[in-house]
Amino acid sequence: MRVGLTAAACLLGAAVAAGCLPPPTAVTTVSSSPGASSEPQNATPRPSATPKPQDLAIAAFAKQAAGGKLSYRVSFKGEVRMSVDRLPIAGAMDVSGPDFSTSFTYDFEPTYPGFGKYRVQVRGVDGRGWTKRGSGAWQQIKTYGPAQSYVPFKTVTAAADVRYLGPVKIGGATFHKVLVKDAILIHPNTLPYQSQKERVDESEVEILIDNAGTPRSGTWTLRGQARIGPGGGQLQRVVYDLQLTFSKVGEKLSIKRP
Repeated sequence: MRVGLTAAACLLGAAVAAGCLPPPTAVTTVSSSPGASSEPQNATPRPSATPKPQDLAIAAFAKQAAGGKLSYRVSFKGEVRMSVDRLPIAGAMDVSGPDFSTSFTYDFEPTYPGFGKYRVQVRGVDGRGWTKRGSGAWQQIKTYGPAQSYVPFKTVTAAADVRYLGPVKIGGATFHKVLVKDAILIHPNTLPYQSQKERVDESEVEILIDNAGTPRSGTWTLRGQARIGPGGGQLQRVVYDLQLTFSKVGEKLSIKRP
């Protein structure tokens, strides 16, 4: 059965420069005093802008994510909702640079007692992907490529790819809430139904990072659609909502092909 952020400084500088220039009809005189300085004697140096904590945190996070060496474990739980059914999901994924290994279950018990849980495993190693459903054998994903990667921060190449959402205080500490678009943790093509023509319309991950740019927790959402059922199937909306917890950040995680 097979039922997933200166213009103001520039303007000010331009205005100051314009104010120092005489109008076209004025006569400019030059002092003959030796050592005369054009700077006012009481001029105060302008302090350089100090980066905000969130900017430093985002820059650190982006550097790690774009460097291709960030490793971590992300545990998740939540649900997938379709037009008819709603299934709880739980699992975990190890990520090491561009490689990942994930294992998660769709739980039928709340809606269909006796049906148990359906486990799905997906791996991406060295640019190749594999999937395993239930007790079946591992199958290579022939169309696997960057678009099929489950690495959540694969679209982050610079700080500009990370959107700052605001500060969050937890237990006296301040974290920085950020958003990354087009993040995939589970694809609808893993739905444990007779599904086809699965499509991702939008997805994003919101995470809390500390001052060092380390991801701590977050949420992930995906909205898409799929045709579910025999024949041409019924077109249904598919929505994933997951709660995320990060651990083992920076540790060495071994991810191997099946």
